[in-house]
Amino acid sequence: MKTSVVLALLALAAARPRSRQVDQQQQVVTDGPQEQVVTEGPKPEGLPLGPADDLFEYRNPETTDFGDMLFESDMVLTEEQRLNRQAASNLWTSPVSFAISSSSAGDRAAILAGIQHWRDHSCIEFDEVSEGSSTPHINFVKSSGCWSYIGQITSSGGQRISIGNGCTSLGTVAHEIGHAMGLNHQQSRPDRDTYVQINFENIKSGKEGNFRISSSSDNYSVPYDLTSVMHYGSTYFSSNGKDTIQVKNVLYEGLIGTRGGFSHRDKHIINAMYQCDDACSSKPTCLNGGFVGKDCTCVCPHNTEGANCESETEDYYGELACGDEDMTDEGTITSPNYPANFPRNVVCFWVITAPENQQVELSVTDMKMLYRYGGSCPWDYLTVRHSGDIHYDDVKACDAELTGQTFTSAGNKMVVKFKSGNYGWYRGFSAAVKFV
Repeated sequence: MKTSVVLALLALAAARPRSRQVDQQQQVVTDGPQEQVVTEGPKPEGLPLGPADDLFEYRNPETTDFGDMLFESDMVLTEEQRLNRQAASNLWTSPVSFAISSSSAGDRAAILAGIQHWRDHSCIEFDEVSEGSSTPHINFVKSSGCWSYIGQITSSGGQRISIGNGCTSLGTVAHEIGHAMGLNHQQSRPDRDTYVQINFENIKSGKEGNFRISSSSDNYSVPYDLTSVMHYGSTYFSSNGKDTIQVKNVLYEGLIGTRGGFSHRDKHIINAMYQCDDACSSKPTCLNGGFVGKDCTCVCPHNTEGANCESETEDYYGELACGDEDMTDEGTITSPNYPANFPRNVVCFWVITAPENQQVELSVTDMKMLYRYGGSCPWDYLTVRHSGDIHYDDVKACDAELTGQTFTSAGNKMVVKFKSGNYGWYRGFSAAVKFV
């Protein structure tokens, strides 16, 4: 059913104008934080005063404190490295040495957690050395922003990796160590246009180079992964709050930019890069996206069963966590747990289809989420797509902004999306769906 619904939805969007193109070799610089103004009065005690998330790309400087230009917001590259994407060739030899500088002493626990994440999911070992050691090593420093070199670029002493303010979540530390170990950003892969569309018209002027694509890379036959810890989110470097990266399958929009830790395919490419199965005398045949791990057994994606991942139980990305991808009856839709508080970091879709020659009418009867900030909704929001373009948010709102409002679809389809942020402090929304 999912396939037929998605194909029908994509057909509706086929007439959408193509995004303008830019020179893929355009030089990139990054952007510092924009001045934002809270557009409402004082907030209840305990509420966030500004966006708190893992989107360090918005906060990173254009150059490091050491004078190096940052490429794609958090990478220091050699000229040769700019020609390669997904994985570099200048890899480390395990065990990889690292030092935690005195400036990073306060973030030691977060750094060690990120290193352990790498140990847990690969064959790579890490040995700590003293700061200033002549042994080639990764040197964790607390500088401006979150950034790293790509792969091993030192033959003696340390190469810096910055875990600055706002960079200490597990996903962000793992992301930056990923660069140091040789990984580049997922959306730079040559095959990315099969899965996502870059909306260049929504990108800040001069930042288009952050989205350039490589003509060659070694992806170790690992498929593109929307859930990769190395993937940009949908609004990165947006000039207008609209999506700069549009996932072609609308039901997967909420997957990109997640920073909870490695996806299965992240683990796969890391293990392939570092040839973690070389020590196995007898390698099993792993099916359906599985791979041979460091213990010489199959590491299987969550959507498979069996020692060799031989049975698929669902799509790699799974089913919708909430919502209804094929709603054809009138009724009531709500955020998860309504009227209790919704969970954190969920994305729900309702793809609503009225009978032929009828329209969908959505009446929002109740709504409460975090407030609008700096003109946008950075935490929780509700969107309504009623004009016929399944990728375009005709309405995007937060707080209680849509309470009492009614929307009618142009045709017989409407898409409603709810997204919660990092807090989950409110009840969300309830809306009545009718066919008129």
